[in-house]
Amino acid sequence: MNRLASFLWVFAGSTLLVWTTRIYNLFEDNEISNTQRIWSLLVAAIFLSAALAVIKILVGSWRDRNIKNSRLITAFCIWTITFWIVRSVGMLIADHGTGFKIVHACLAIVFISLAFIVNRLKTIVTNI
Repeated sequence: MNRLASFLWVFAGSTLLVWTTRIYNLFEDNEISNTQRIWSLLVAAIFLSAALAVIKILVGSWRDRNIKNSRLITAFCIWTITFWIVRSVGMLIADHGTGFKIVHACLAIVFISLAFIVNRLKTIVTNI
């Protein structure tokens, strides 16, 4: 259970960091359209909301929720894995620079790995 909680803190904290940075970058980027900006803000809001909800579960302030019986954690993992797989394919075939592709491929690998680890640990803890 402690390993799960530790990985959840890393997963949620790094999600907050990356997506808060993304929002900052959106407002600094004058080359994207308003439609792209709104879409990216929506995606960032989903990630930030999920990460904050997981943190709320971790600190125990979400009534009647705990790590073992929370479906939110599984949904957060599935959303993260799905988003990064789909987005990675799009970024790799799009017209972006090599540096951009490398950085985002690394982010995808890290977040997909974290999501798999958290989901696996949650499954183990739930079945005990």
